[in-house]
Amino acid sequence: MILRRFPYPTFRRMRHVAIVWLIETITLYLLGRWLPGLYISSEFDAFLAVALIGLLNAILRPIILHFTMTITVLTLGLFSFLINIVTVLLAAYILPGFSFTDYPSVIYVVLGMSFVNILASNLLSLDENDSYYRAVIPKIKPKNPPAEKEKEAGLVILEIDGLSYPIIHKAIQSGYMPTLQSLLATDYQIHPWNCGLPSQTSASQLGILYGENDNVPAFRWYEKENKKLFISNHPSDTEMIEQRYKNNEGLLQINGSSIGNMFSGNAERAILTISKLSELRKLPGRSGYFYNFFVNPYNFIHTLLLFLLEFLREFYQSTRQILDRKKPRIRRTLLFAFERALSAVVARELTTHLLIEDMFRACQTIYATYFGYDVVAHHTGASSPGSLTTLRDIDKQIQRIKDAATQAPRAYEIVLLSDHGQSQGAPFQQQFGLSLLQLIQKILKEQYTIVETGASEETKGYVNSLLQIALAPYKKLDQTAKKLYTQYKKENGNYLYFDLPQQEVPSSDVVLCLSGSMAMLYFTGYQNRLLLEEVEKLFPNFIESLVCHPGIGFIAIDSLLNGPVVINEHGLFYLTQKDYEGQNPLRIYDETAADQLLKLFSYTNVGDLIIQSRYDPQTNQISAFENLLAHHGGIGGDQTHAFIMHPKKLAFKDGVNDATKMYSLLKSWQFQLFILDVQPEKQP
Repeated sequence: MILRRFPYPTFRRMRHVAIVWLIETITLYLLGRWLPGLYISSEFDAFLAVALIGLLNAILRPIILHFTMTITVLTLGLFSFLINIVTVLLAAYILPGFSFTDYPSVIYVVLGMSFVNILASNLLSLDENDSYYRAVIPKIKPKNPPAEKEKEAGLVILEIDGLSYPIIHKAIQSGYMPTLQSLLATDYQIHPWNCGLPSQTSASQLGILYGENDNVPAFRWYEKENKKLFISNHPSDTEMIEQRYKNNEGLLQINGSSIGNMFSGNAERAILTISKLSELRKLPGRSGYFYNFFVNPYNFIHTLLLFLLEFLREFYQSTRQILDRKKPRIRRTLLFAFERALSAVVARELTTHLLIEDMFRACQTIYATYFGYDVVAHHTGASSPGSLTTLRDIDKQIQRIKDAATQAPRAYEIVLLSDHGQSQGAPFQQQFGLSLLQLIQKILKEQYTIVETGASEETKGYVNSLLQIALAPYKKLDQTAKKLYTQYKKENGNYLYFDLPQQEVPSSDVVLCLSGSMAMLYFTGYQNRLLLEEVEKLFPNFIESLVCHPGIGFIAIDSLLNGPVVINEHGLFYLTQKDYEGQNPLRIYDETAADQLLKLFSYTNVGDLIIQSRYDPQTNQISAFENLLAHHGGIGGDQTHAFIMHPKKLAFKDGVNDATKMYSLLKSWQFQLFILDVQPEKQP
């Protein structure tokens, strides 16, 4: 009964078990010769020890994990590693010919056997998916799945955060994404689409999942009426933002699942979704979310080894960047190396695992986000070696999902898309020797206090949020962690982990919210949005000085006489009238730029001024106001040029120039798959 649930033929399964058992036996015996703290009396005892360790893992590990899932998750799987150690020690206690004289040797044995298992599986073309299938899928796969012709339709939507159409095209053509290349060669199509403004995750994902994204003008914004700063990836703010759209028909509303997203799309099941992170407080009662990932005795070790490999890869690539004197570049710290490995490995592996689980649970629509590429590209460049290798690893996950789909109880169609792209250029401060904040202070002659609300640190905010909520029920542990953290806290005021961004902005005259190449500026002393005529009167020469700076592309501001206008040093554009004086400031941007900017001015919480850095269409370079190489949030370059890749049977409609229109397209595909395609079968 159990054997029939494995996806591989019986002979291949038995061959795998026999070969890996033999290799692990040899490994354990050799470790006994090399490690002074490990004693193995004979080859046969090594053989028995491997068998006993496997048996104990199969019996005890699931039971222990069932009662310790909370601490396993809080330690990012480290407790799972401790279970491996306990299992090996217990085997040594039972077998007389297998023993240890020191604890470091136990750790070396666990690491060594896990590493050899992974290496052997890959060399034998029995990749990591094989052990994954053997340990996890039989436990969640339906016992009697329907025949292929009887399967109902399903839809899996994979979002690759921040991947532009030009870059995915380059990655496919360069051989970094062979899975996608093979799909395009058979029955898939790929198209560009315009995500609109602001070109960042919270606005775009809201549009995709709910069909609306009004009053989300940036990643961070300030609301004058209640003097509140909103941060898109702060859990309480994310939850509050989503509440505005709870009455909309979410894309995932019917038997849907949200994995690793910012918003849930009204999904019945939302895992690692920021707007639903408060549910982590219920973790002991919801341990099934993570149970099957950690129940595999090699899962954590495998992920740990990949984590370390990614960490070393970052060290190597950043060193090469310095030695080759590549420019532009920014400083890449050890903290970033940790964040890169966390997002590009740990989050990726967990997302794939949870997604496959939901496929076997027969969720109708599943929406999952891989955000590792976005994190790596910010610091290394949109098409850097680091970014492209991250895409290569994501491609492997897509192959795993594609293979698992054949075992699912639904006939899943897999769609890939991005929420926005990324543009590139040397940071504003690196180019001009001062930040936007310092430039504004200089123009205003330091007569006014200005507060900059920080950079759009998406990964820091995500990890910080997880730590805050996960540790909240454990007061002593929470206090200890924070005390340890403060010893290493940066002195420049930027928040990292355990520091929530300030939501009540300190008393100031001006609040500046940065989002890639676009910034929102608010004059806090005035309840209503200041108009052009008022700013010119209150702050003489401010606008002129700002637009004449070589790093500023344009500013946009509402006016009493003409409505919203876009101004640069050579002319101005009237957004309502679609007319201009002098040279058109928007001539170098795509045709939707005017409508997108006009849409921002329909929001009640848009800045008094919108400031956009200068874009050079000849080099396709544009500076970020933050310390980032690749960035998004404004317009210019590839940051608004997202992609969607889909089966040919799902027709793409031209004119998707806003995230809200992508919602309409995906809803039409759901209608086709779940209603139209099944109606003929129901007719007599």
